Amino acid sequence: MRLAPSFLTIVASAMIFTTTGCVSLQVHEHVKMDNRKLKAEKEQLQQELFDARAVAGSLRDRSDSLEQQLGTKDQIVANLKRENDGLEQKFNRCQEIAKGIAEMPIPAVTLSAQLPEELDSAFQTFAAQHPNLVVYDREHGSIKWTSDLLFALGSDVVKKTAANSMIEFTEIMRSPAAANFDVFVVGHTDNVPIRREATRKLHPTNWHLSTHRSIAVAKLLQKNGLNASRVGVVGFGEHRPLVTNDTKEHQARNRRVEMYIMPTGAFAVGAKPGIQAMAITGQEKSDN
Repeated sequence: MRLAPSFLTIVASAMIFTTTGCVSLQVHEHVKMDNRKLKAEKEQLQQELFDARAVAGSLRDRSDSLEQQLGTKDQIVANLKRENDGLEQKFNRCQEIAKGIAEMPIPAVTLSAQLPEELDSAFQTFAAQHPNLVVYDREHGSIKWTSDLLFALGSDVVKKTAANSMIEFTEIMRSPAAANFDVFVVGHTDNVPIRREATRKLHPTNWHLSTHRSIAVAKLLQKNGLNASRVGVVGFGEHRPLVTNDTKEHQARNRRVEMYIMPTGAFAVGAKPGIQAMAITGQEKSDN
């Protein structure tokens, strides 16, 4: 049976419509998918833009802070430079003052060590009575023993031969002329170490020996009637030589016990040293 042309036309049209509709649906889905991707990319780009703007803002803040710090540091540098310039000016001024002081003439100062007339006369008489034992220097007010008279070898016991002269010295110091003077006994040695075992037990070093001898003289002065409050002792050992210890003669000069007559209170706390008035020196042989 033959179909009518109109039916065939309808079927063919339906087939064409069905085929065309399927193609449009696939395209539509692809479009929707692409649209979603584009939307996601857009959102991602927007987020990245937001983040970039935030970073840019932070960098601007950091830049402003650094510029402010730089300005502060520049101000500090400028202040330090001004202070440095001021210090340099003060330093230059101090140098000028120091130079001026250095160029100032130093006035000549003459310190008189002479004793009062009555005390001076007493020591002149004392030296005249012992011409082979002592020398009295009026200009410097010193008396010096000229030989090994005070101590035996390695001993701190004053020799009997020196005892009488010590008594006379004490009598002068007890006289009214010396009432305002004190005695300072100062011991010295050469630089030769003490080697004898027996001596080292009593005087371990030259420092000990010099001090012990000073104490022995002070005790003798006290025994002869000089008030202990007017007597002081010092021991320098080998540390205050008169000359170098390069010969026997020089060593003998350095071994000595000196007595200095100073105004009462000259060595009080805060007081200035008084007149170095007299030295009595006793030389002794080394016990080495």
